[in-house]
Amino acid sequence: MRKFLSLAFIMAVIPLSQSALAADVATMPLVAVKAAAAADSSSSFGMPISAAVIVPFSDSSAVFKPDAEQSARLADANGAALVTIRGRTSTNRPSAKDESLALSRALSARSYLIARGVSPLKVVVNFASASDFISDNSTPEGRHENQRVEVEMVFVSPLTN
Repeated sequence: MRKFLSLAFIMAVIPLSQSALAADVATMPLVAVKAAAAADSSSSFGMPISAAVIVPFSDSSAVFKPDAEQSARLADANGAALVTIRGRTSTNRPSAKDESLALSRALSARSYLIARGVSPLKVVVNFASASDFISDNSTPEGRHENQRVEVEMVFVSPLTN
């Protein structure tokens, strides 16, 4: 199994220059990112700031329907350095059907963001069924809250002196 470092981790650990950020960091080998950081240590970047939007889904639905407030917050994704989308279901046992539903939910959110101008190079998709509950899954209300997509946006801005 391959393990990957997220762009957010790399950006938090290694201060990058403006030119390194302008390049496609997602496809650069870690050695190149370190070299770019070492080449221009004169500029520093602040700590990553994360903002999340949680959008619930109806039973067995993969239709991404953010409300007006959620849509307004998701418009900020264009300025994010990294967008992580996590699709979830409310089942108690993982199954192929529910894994597929969780993935479909995440991909639906990804399509929504890309259609609104977010670069697909910034978007990471994650999905899981029967895990990461945010509410009591034994109640109908809790199950509804657990049927969701979480869109996490990571912003990194330069430090000002």
